[in-house]
Amino acid sequence: MKRLNWIVILCLLFIGFNHVSFAQEYEHYHTVEKKERGIYEIITSSVYVYSFEHEHGSVGTEVHFTYWFNHTWGGGLSYTAKFEDKETLHDVALLGSMNPTQWITLNVGPNFILPSEHRDFELGFYAESEVNVRPTEWFHFGPVLGFVIGKNTEGTMGFHLGFEF
Repeated sequence: MKRLNWIVILCLLFIGFNHVSFAQEYEHYHTVEKKERGIYEIITSSVYVYSFEHEHGSVGTEVHFTYWFNHTWGGGLSYTAKFEDKETLHDVALLGSMNPTQWITLNVGPNFILPSEHRDFELGFYAESEVNVRPTEWFHFGPVLGFVIGKNTEGTMGFHLGFEF
């Protein structure tokens, strides 16, 4: 029985020391990160866009270019191309970006629907959330869910790949 007690005590000490070491590494990482200059990020997404007004969906692609001022706040541009039957539709959005955690990114801002043969220029509101699975510090991927509110409200869902440098 005494041997079992010693094993339990050693295991608890080992877990405790690892926890302290992990906490110190975490604190060091966030302290260094706050002192470093911002980072750039490029995200590309394959998306399905559904127009609630026209009750019609289309596939598309989306590219974000974001500059992260610090770990939490960033800003940038988004370009979306939606591939319709007769033409490709283009949207550009100005992004304000936030990472409430390392696993979630929220993007919001004004959306500019560019004119084409079948639609006029329109101003809307862009909002999107990304779930970030991070196998490395510089790469992440995951699902995307968003919408554009304007004259024609659209819902978007898809999958993204993100690269930080």
